Amino acid sequence: MEKIYIIGDMHTVSAFRLSGVEGVEASPEEASKRLEEIIGFKDAGIVLMTNELTGDLQARIREINLNMQSPVVIEIPGIDDVEGFRRSALSYISEALGISL
Repeated sequence: MEKIYIIGDMHTVSAFRLSGVEGVEASPEEASKRLEEIIGFKDAGIVLMTNELTGDLQARIREINLNMQSPVVIEIPGIDDVEGFRRSALSYISEALGISL
């Protein structure tokens, strides 16, 4: 069974862990390394990344999403991003996958 993983700041990762989502904390300097680690997991179906980590990784994320069957990498707001959390994390996933959940 495929899993959802989160890569982000300590607070966002901790919040997702409360709901059973596995994750790793990362700084912007570590984000690329953590992303490559998680996409290597055979059970990774969806990888959520906070938007403060995705800036320099846009081309790599696009490559993963277009060329790999799994996982799908989705950019979400971090827990401190007040503007971004006007929508639920589920709505970001639905939008990225193009389906209604």
